[in-house]
Amino acid sequence: MNQRLGGDASLNAAIGDDGASGEWQDRLVDESPDQETTLAASEEFDNRCKALSDALTELNERERRIFEKRRLADEPVTFAELAEEFGVTRERVRQIEVRAFEKVQNSVQHHIVMMQTPPLQQTG
Repeated sequence: MNQRLGGDASLNAAIGDDGASGEWQDRLVDESPDQETTLAASEEFDNRCKALSDALTELNERERRIFEKRRLADEPVTFAELAEEFGVTRERVRQIEVRAFEKVQNSVQHHIVMMQTPPLQQTG
C-alpha cells in the first residue's frame, strides 16, 4: 500500500521489472487532433464555404432560391410548394433545381482546380 501511495511516479519508469514491457508513457495516447490537422480542416472548411458562396452568385434569383430551399435548408421545401410560389409546375421546379445543381457543381469543381493549380511565374 505504501508503494502505491508513494507520491509522484515517472512516466519514463519501466512498467514491469524486466523492462521489456516498455515505459508508462508508451501507453498514453492523445486522441485529440494535432494543431496541423485542426488548421488544415479549418482551412478546408473555409475553402468549401467560399467555393459554395461563389457558386451561388452564378445562379439567377429563382435558381438560387430553389437551390437553397431544396438543397441547403434543414427541412427541404417540396416541389409542390415551390411550384405554387413561382407559378410553375412541379416538373419545372425539378428541372430548375437540376440545372442549378449542375451550375453549382461545375463552379465548385472549377474553384477547386484553380486552388490546386499554382500561379504562373511571370518572367520579365
